Amino acid sequence: MQAASIPRHRFGVEGMTCGGCASRLERVLSGVEGVQEARVNLATRTATVLGNTAEGALFASTRAAGFEPVQRKPWQMPQAAPVDAGPVRLALALSVPLTILGMAHLQAAWSLTAQAVLATAVLGGAGGSLFRRAWMQARVGGANMDTLVSLGVSAAWAGSMWEWARGGHDVYFETVGVVISAVLGGRWLEARARARAGLALNAVAALMPDTATLLSGERETSVPAESLGVGDVVVVRPGERVPTDGVVRSGESSVDESVLTGESLAVLRGPGSKVLGGSTLHEGHLVVEVSAPAEESAVGRVVQAVMDTVASKAPAQRLADRVSGVFVPIVVAIAALTAVGHLLAGHDLAGIVLPTVAVLVVACPCALGLATPAALMVGAGRAAELGVLVRDLAALEQARNVDTVVVDKTGTLTLGAPRVVAVRPFGGATEAEVLDGAAAAERYSEHPLGRAIVAEARGRGREPAAPRSFRAEIGGGVVARLADGAEVRVGSPEFVGLGAPEAGGAAGVTTVHVAREGVLVGAIELADELRPTSRATVRELQRVGLRVILATGDNLGAAERVAAETGITEVHANQRPSDKAELVRSLRAGGATVVMVGDGVNDAPALAAADLAIAIGGGADAAQQTAALTLVGGDIARVRTALTLGQATARVIRQNLAWAFGFNLLAIPLAAAGRMNPMVASLLMAMSSVLVVGNALRLKRVGGAGS
Repeated sequence: MQAASIPRHRFGVEGMTCGGCASRLERVLSGVEGVQEARVNLATRTATVLGNTAEGALFASTRAAGFEPVQRKPWQMPQAAPVDAGPVRLALALSVPLTILGMAHLQAAWSLTAQAVLATAVLGGAGGSLFRRAWMQARVGGANMDTLVSLGVSAAWAGSMWEWARGGHDVYFETVGVVISAVLGGRWLEARARARAGLALNAVAALMPDTATLLSGERETSVPAESLGVGDVVVVRPGERVPTDGVVRSGESSVDESVLTGESLAVLRGPGSKVLGGSTLHEGHLVVEVSAPAEESAVGRVVQAVMDTVASKAPAQRLADRVSGVFVPIVVAIAALTAVGHLLAGHDLAGIVLPTVAVLVVACPCALGLATPAALMVGAGRAAELGVLVRDLAALEQARNVDTVVVDKTGTLTLGAPRVVAVRPFGGATEAEVLDGAAAAERYSEHPLGRAIVAEARGRGREPAAPRSFRAEIGGGVVARLADGAEVRVGSPEFVGLGAPEAGGAAGVTTVHVAREGVLVGAIELADELRPTSRATVRELQRVGLRVILATGDNLGAAERVAAETGITEVHANQRPSDKAELVRSLRAGGATVVMVGDGVNDAPALAAADLAIAIGGGADAAQQTAALTLVGGDIARVRTALTLGQATARVIRQNLAWAFGFNLLAIPLAAAGRMNPMVASLLMAMSSVLVVGNALRLKRVGGAGS
C-alpha cells in the first residue's frame, strides 16, 4: 500500500495542553469511519489523517473530543495565538507574598486570613483558565493535566479553608499559589516555543509569491499564485519569483535557484528550459507555462517533506504520550481509593480528607512540568552565550548517540557567494589592468559574478571607474565603453571573441574572460571559498570518531574540490532537496544516528529528516526554523559545541524527568498511607521543583574551549 495514494487531511487543532490530549484525539480520529491512520502533534498543534473520509466528519469528531479544528492551506501552519503573560504575572504577584506568609508559619489570625484571601484570588483569577479547560474535558468524558492540577489546587484550597474555619493552623494555602504559578509559567514557556513551530513551513511557503501575472492572449492579469493550474501561462519579470514550476515558452533570463538547489551561481534559462517555483530572475523576462500547481511544485514538495517528518513521532515522544494518557486517571483513582480506605478504617473527617488532599497535592505535576522548561531556559541561555541558539529540545535526546554528520557545502562549509580567487593577465597586460577593466565594465552589473569582481577591486583599494555605457547580454556577459573610450567585454570565451583560450579549468572554479578592444587581456577565476573554520571543524569531528559526509546541490567538481580541502572522503553531489532527505533517511535506516548541518531552504527536508538538525546562522529562515540548533554568525566551528550542549541538555532533561516520576512513585504511597500531611506534601512538592531547577542550573558550566 502506497501512502501517497491514500487521501490525506491535515488541519490545526486548538485546545490541547498535554500529551494526554494528543493521545486521546488520536484515538478519537482513528475511530472515524474510513480513517486508516491518525497522527496528532502537540508541538505544532496539527492533526494528520490518512483515509477515505470527509473533512467535516474529522472536524465534528475533533469538536466532540473537546478541541477546536482549524482550517489552513496545505503548506502552512495555523497562525499561533498571541502569548499572554498576564495570568503568569498575576499568579506570581499574588503567590510571592502568599508563599512568604505560608513558609513563615505565622500562627496569627491576620496571617491566616491574608493567606486565605490571596489563595482564593489566585485560584479564581490566574487559575481560572485551568478550571475552564478541565471543565471542557470533563463535559466530553475526558481528563488531562488540567484536570489533575484543578483537583489538586481545589483540594489544597478546600482542605486549608476547612482547617482554617475550624480554628486549626496547619493550612497549606501557599500550595495553591506555587502550583498555579509553576504550571502557568511552564505553559507560557511552552506557548512561546509553540508560537515559532509554524515558522519552518511558513518560511518556505514565503518563497512562493502571493500573486502571479497570468497571460491570456495579449492581456496580463494579476491572480493568486495558488489558483494557477497546469497549462496556464505566466509572465515573470526581473526581481520577481517564479510562482510555480513550469517550462519557458519565450524569453531568456539568468535565474537564481540557490534557495532550492544550493547552487550559488545563477543559471541561464531560455525557451524549453524548466524553471522551479521560488527561483528569482536576475535580468530579462520569461513567459512560463505552468507544469504543476503550487502545492506540487518544488517548494511545495519541500514543505510536504518537512510536514511529513514533523507529523511523525520519536520513540521517546510516543512513550511520553502513553504515560500522559494514563497518569491523570491513575492519580485520581489513587486519591479516591485513599479516601475510601481511610473511611473504611473508621478515621474521622480529618483523617479522610487530609491524606486524600496530600495525594493530589504531592502528585501535582509541578516538577514534571518544570523538568523540560527549566533545562530549556538554562541550556538555551548557556548555548546563546556560546553562539548556539536552541529551538527544539525534543530532538536533542539523540545527540548522545550521534555517529554521522551530513554537511551541506554552499553556505555551510563555504561562504555561499562567489569570490575572486585568481586574476590571470595575458599578452603583456598586468593583473591590475585586467581587474580594473573588468571591474569598471561590471560596475553596474547585478550578476553575482560581476558583483564579486567589483568587490575584489574595491577590496584592493581600487574604486572602479564609471563606464560611459553598459550592456548585459544574458548568458554571455557584459560589454561596456570605459571612460577612456575603450570597449571591454567580460564573459564567456565565445562572448569576448572567437579563439579565446580556456583558462583555469580547476574543479569548482568559474572562469570569466576579459577582452579590451577585441583582444584577450586576461581571465578572472572565481569560486565559493571555504569558511575559515571549516577544515579544523571537519578534522575535529573526525577526530572524535564521527563519520562526515558532504551532500550538496552543486556540481561534482565543486563538491570534490571542497571535500579535498576539508578532508571529507564521502561526497554526494547534484543533490536536490528530496535527494538530501532520502540520503539522511537511508543512513538512519542503516542504523546511523544522523546530524544534518545546512543553511538553505533546500536543506529543510534533510534537516527535518535527521535525528538532530543544525542550521547555519545567516542562512535561510526555513532552515533555521526547521533545525533544533542554529549556529550564530555562521561559524561552523560551533557544531562541536552544539553537540556537547545538546548531549548535556538532553541528559539533564532525562534526569529531571526521572526524578519527577520517581518522586511521585515514592511520595504518593506515603501520602495515601497517611504518613504525609498536606503541609509536608506541599514542602516536598516545592523541594522537588527546586531540585529540577537546580539540576538544570548545572548546564551553565557546560561549554568553553574544546567543546
